[in-house]
Amino acid sequence: ITQAGAVEIRPRYLNDDHGPVVVTVNFTPPGRIARMDGDGATLNAFTLEPEVLSNDSSMKTGARPTVGFQDLPKVLVDAILSTEDRRFFEHGGVDLFGVGRAFLRNASNDQTQGASTITQQLIKNTYLSPERTWRRKYAEAILAVTLERRLTKEEIFALYCNEIYLGQRGAVGVRGMAHAARLYFNKELKELTLAEAATLAGMIQSPNRYAPDRHVDASLARRRLVLAGMLRDGKILVEQATAASQEALSIAPVTGNDAAAPYFVDYVNRVAEQQLEALGHADERTPRIYSTIDPELQDLAEAAVKQQMDELDKAYAGRAVKPQAALMAMDPRTGNVVAMVGGRDYAASQLNRITDAKRQPGSTFKPIVYAAALETNISPAEMFPDSPQAFIYDNNQTYRPVNYGGGFSGRDVMMRDGLVHSLNTVTVDVAMHTGLKRVSRLASEFGLPRPQPFPALALGTTETTPLSLAAAYTAFANGGVRVEPNVIARLDDSNSEVIVKPEPSTRAVIEPDTAYMITDMLQGVIESGTARRARGAVGNTAIAGKTGTSHDSWFVGYTPNLVCVVWIGFDDNTELGLTGAEAALPVWTEFIKGAVDARPELGGDAFAIPAGIDFVQVDPLTARLAGPGCPLRETMAVTIHYAPHTECATHFRVTPEAVATQTTPSTNVPAERPRERETAPPEPQLTRVTRTEKNPRGRTYLVSEIGTRGTRN
Repeated sequence: ITQAGAVEIRPRYLNDDHGPVVVTVNFTPPGRIARMDGDGATLNAFTLEPEVLSNDSSMKTGARPTVGFQDLPKVLVDAILSTEDRRFFEHGGVDLFGVGRAFLRNASNDQTQGASTITQQLIKNTYLSPERTWRRKYAEAILAVTLERRLTKEEIFALYCNEIYLGQRGAVGVRGMAHAARLYFNKELKELTLAEAATLAGMIQSPNRYAPDRHVDASLARRRLVLAGMLRDGKILVEQATAASQEALSIAPVTGNDAAAPYFVDYVNRVAEQQLEALGHADERTPRIYSTIDPELQDLAEAAVKQQMDELDKAYAGRAVKPQAALMAMDPRTGNVVAMVGGRDYAASQLNRITDAKRQPGSTFKPIVYAAALETNISPAEMFPDSPQAFIYDNNQTYRPVNYGGGFSGRDVMMRDGLVHSLNTVTVDVAMHTGLKRVSRLASEFGLPRPQPFPALALGTTETTPLSLAAAYTAFANGGVRVEPNVIARLDDSNSEVIVKPEPSTRAVIEPDTAYMITDMLQGVIESGTARRARGAVGNTAIAGKTGTSHDSWFVGYTPNLVCVVWIGFDDNTELGLTGAEAALPVWTEFIKGAVDARPELGGDAFAIPAGIDFVQVDPLTARLAGPGCPLRETMAVTIHYAPHTECATHFRVTPEAVATQTTPSTNVPAERPRERETAPPEPQLTRVTRTEKNPRGRTYLVSEIGTRGTRN
């Protein structure tokens, strides 16, 4: 700190990175950044070196045991030698026979593989980049010969066993054989069995591919190869090899939860492993991974989940199994995941419920149905009956949905209100009018599993993961463009050269005006619908979202710059017995409040309005423009082709209350929606006459007129 209200930073840079030598950050009294200067010049932005989430493969820090050669059990030494360097105690750092074999295999190209001795591997992992070129191999050989002249074979072998990277165990990078024995088998080195020693030796070549905790079959197959090599070299007997190959692979459970964001780190490792395998030439033993997580938001997410879990534990005190929870937040523009909580206790369960638990999303799926309806040119003001209905499908099978709680209003309601109030019968009716195959196809385009075209699909019966659901909602927050979730900002090799730097992966799935009309409906869910408990919870921030109740409790919501999904339920799919508003919504609200307070740029006072959207006040009882005498009115976002064009003539009597609540319809400015009354006057019977027209883009759309008593068309 240089002076009151200012901090001086002296950054360090890697490779060819360069920037200011000194960065001065000045703060306002509330603690916000006022300005930044780098070497005297004003900076618009500056990136700090990221915090360390885990002791990954490139980190040399962290408590881990080191051993001397005398501490290594003979069974482990023999397993490593038979697998990695049979002639280690005979050559001078470079195995000329091995080099000759490699040369013959690679004479047709300018790359090389194989022939690395243990000494060369130690040199490469410590000093050199993993590139496979003859130039690098030459430097490696020269340094290996030099090292052999300065250290004994035993000292080199011990260094190798202390430095070798052996994958990721939970959120901790495993480096060294002693560390691996403890984390994988909960044993000291001297306690390792032949089978366990062969398992660890087999991991050296590819620690992620042969990880015994994640890839059991591959690990067992690799162990058999190591045992065969030891048998070939006369290190073990046939009976020993047979017994060890039949020994069950018993991996110690993960204990403790000292590392930050353990579920997130696990998923990052999985994605990095896939990307490294796709590249083929990268050395997975020495990567440095820069993730997208925001540590402060991660802390807020974990705190919000814990707070709600503590409350639910009281409600479920008599049960042997506790409910679980998951939360993920992501940027709807870039796809960067900024917070991820995969469960309530990583030490107790490493299952990441964000990425790996498929559950029925319930009503959180409904916005997909209504988006498909809008894309099929059904107006938000189209009327549908909120009453018991039987839907015929698939060779005269009948489906009779009911609303949550079993009640019906018994009247026609606008399509918009079907989503705002999560009316099941209306939603199924909308799906049937849209076409079940169209809804199913659009769900697939949103990145969700493609449902079978049955009426029940409209109510979210097809299982999906919270990760996929959050990604689907980015299309609503991002003008119709879905973005793929991303957890890796950059992946470097051991020489700090960039291997992977992902770009946002996006796809337009719906029209911008469709996305905004759905957002407008989901704002209605917050203001007067199933999530009204969150109304006003986040100051000066526009929020939209949808509750979901299946066996579990869901809420998926977003601000203009942040999408967040929350799931709460039992792992065995037992009925939770709480709605999305009761269990999941409080977690979402608590997290979003903290996130916007910590990062105001993640909020936003309004969602961007695309061209062609207008705001009209509609009488929800007649689906016409609200007149002076209408007792109820809703402000809704529509395109001009979907907007009612005639004023309600049913409620012609002007009352003092109606005059007091009358407002002028707005144009391109969202009007505040007055709350609906708890009780509405008796409804007249209405009839609907529908015709088709075409808009300037060539879309066919429906024009509905509401008339007097008659039969609904």
